[in-house]
Amino acid sequence: MAFILAAIAILVTLPRFSPVLFPRVQEPSPTYDCDDATLQMYREFERLGIESTPIVGNLNMSGEAYMECNHVWLLVKSGDKEIAYDWGTPRFDRQHYEGYTISLDYLLYAVNQDKKGDDALASTEH
Repeated sequence: MAFILAAIAILVTLPRFSPVLFPRVQEPSPTYDCDDATLQMYREFERLGIESTPIVGNLNMSGEAYMECNHVWLLVKSGDKEIAYDWGTPRFDRQHYEGYTISLDYLLYAVNQDKKGDDALASTEH
């Protein structure tokens, strides 16, 4: 009986927590890529008072050099841990925990470069 009540409680409260657990981002397009989605998630977590850090890396290789990075996502503080978020979804694979920290200023620079047609940070392949 306790299990059923707990399941009902989770189902009733999940819609309230869904925007926190899964921030909404647009689908990838020629004008909206991973740096745009990362900035959108960053701003949403910031609005909620949750600390996050932009990370660049290459999900197709381990131990990549900085110049081999082609994708950006967030590491989001959750207590004393961090959870990787990519395209609005928590990610738990090892690759999302490798990479290099970038500043918010550099993320903003990359988003603005996209608007000029110069994809400075990452491609729409992710």
